[in-house]
Amino acid sequence: MALRDLMNNYYYGKQGKADYTIESMPQNRRQLFGEVLKVRWSALFGVNLLYMIAWIPAIIWTGLNITALYNGVETLSGQQISGLIATWLLIMIPCIAITGPFNAGVSYVLRNWARDEHSFVLSDFKDAVKANWKQALVISLIDGVMPFVLYTGWRFYGGMLASSSIYIVPLGLMMLVGIVWSLASMLAYPMLITYDLKTKNVIRNSVLLSVAKLPFAVLIKLAQFVVPAVGLGLALLIPNIQMHIIMIVVLLYIVFLVAFNKLIVASYANWLCETYLNPHIEGARTNIGLRPEDWDDVTYIPEDDEG
Repeated sequence: MALRDLMNNYYYGKQGKADYTIESMPQNRRQLFGEVLKVRWSALFGVNLLYMIAWIPAIIWTGLNITALYNGVETLSGQQISGLIATWLLIMIPCIAITGPFNAGVSYVLRNWARDEHSFVLSDFKDAVKANWKQALVISLIDGVMPFVLYTGWRFYGGMLASSSIYIVPLGLMMLVGIVWSLASMLAYPMLITYDLKTKNVIRNSVLLSVAKLPFAVLIKLAQFVVPAVGLGLALLIPNIQMHIIMIVVLLYIVFLVAFNKLIVASYANWLCETYLNPHIEGARTNIGLRPEDWDDVTYIPEDDEG
């Protein structure tokens, strides 16, 4: 019985448990995330590795450039290093663009898990990719183009600052666009796989929600850099083990941290969508996975026939 309940909880979430009741549901988003993470943490390893398949070209290309930069750091001029970075970012555009469909698939699985609903990784991933790959490619193409445009603009307008301080205006505006997009792109994929919207409306709604809830968006974004920040701090404090720390952080991202961060983003996106969008959509659910406010009116949920 215990093993069956454990497997039901793993595959179907809390609602798969035979003794599931309204009272056992989490009361807030923090509790919901804790319940989900407790059940799904081991499955995040598989999701992470699945998603990282799409990033193999980007990883290889980045590794080659880091090696070239490391070997030539003492001989390359500043202009040559800038050219190397620009070339790296240019080729990264298609490398990042191809990750879009994978991102859509993973976002669908993690959105369901963040709701404490069941989702079978491979089959649901495949279905979400098939249904959303075209729009996902547009989002990921913007993700790929943005760093190259920002770096090119920074070099151009930054260089022009020596002749006139007026160029601080376009430089600042460009950086602002980059920041807003980095926040909005977190919502783009969850919104893409949740609603039947045109791509422009997905982008518009993602931007509007991110700006409207700017402090939360910034907090969620910064949370994704906690581990690298800790690793950097340790590397500066203990120079003798810098390479070991770098390897550990990279390994964590390859096997777990990307999916973990995306689960945080999925929970954040669910909260925004269910709070600010779903109430205006007829039939759309809100507070999914949370205990209903009027739960006293519900005495029980019938058990499964086999329970």
